[in-house]
Amino acid sequence: MHLICHALLDVLYPPLCQGCGLRVRAGDFLCPACLAELLPLPLTRAQSSAHIASLACACDATMMLVGWEYENGSVIERCIHTMKYRQLHRAGEWLGRLLGERLIGTCLLEGDPLLLPVPLHPLKRIERGYNQAEHLCRGLAAECGLEWESRLLLRQRYTSSQSASRLDRDERQANVRDAFMADQARAVELGARPLLLVDDLVTTGATIGACSDVLISSGFTDVRILAVARPPRH
Repeated sequence: MHLICHALLDVLYPPLCQGCGLRVRAGDFLCPACLAELLPLPLTRAQSSAHIASLACACDATMMLVGWEYENGSVIERCIHTMKYRQLHRAGEWLGRLLGERLIGTCLLEGDPLLLPVPLHPLKRIERGYNQAEHLCRGLAAECGLEWESRLLLRQRYTSSQSASRLDRDERQANVRDAFMADQARAVELGARPLLLVDDLVTTGATIGACSDVLISSGFTDVRILAVARPPRH
């Protein structure tokens, strides 16, 4: 029934490239030309160290990789906006699969980490209708053969959007201070398993830093970060 509904939607609303508006194959969100415009970032240990060192906000993650460079008006920006604000959550699964293809065999997936979406506050989830990070995890899990978990990390305080706001570094840190908590019973169940925290966009690192702090305080010693995109560092 799920497949039939999607097929019917594709007939009623033909899939269009989110970059240029041309018709694309069912299930795709970019045409080959726009896909070629994406600016992939290296997926290496050296790049991981460079990402963590260059964050404006401290983050104690053990590794961090990013799929593509983010610029205003770029194809990747339009994909992320489609996923977050236009109710096309399937774009999240597609982006997750696209990123997963690049991640296979990289250091980030060593040790079979558990995918962990950055959570939304329950009210924000009602407003948006879904958590885009969960759909990224669905795509990543399908492509890389990983599991994902949505009960461990919780958002206990409603905050303004980090990506949509124009907060500076200190304001962003204050915005997410004490915003997250871990389910301690679930943490005990998971033990020392590596965690891979997944988000769509990383800028200063305030959100992922706050999430990492909570997880490390709960006893996890291997917390890794994965983002779809990140603005260029100047």
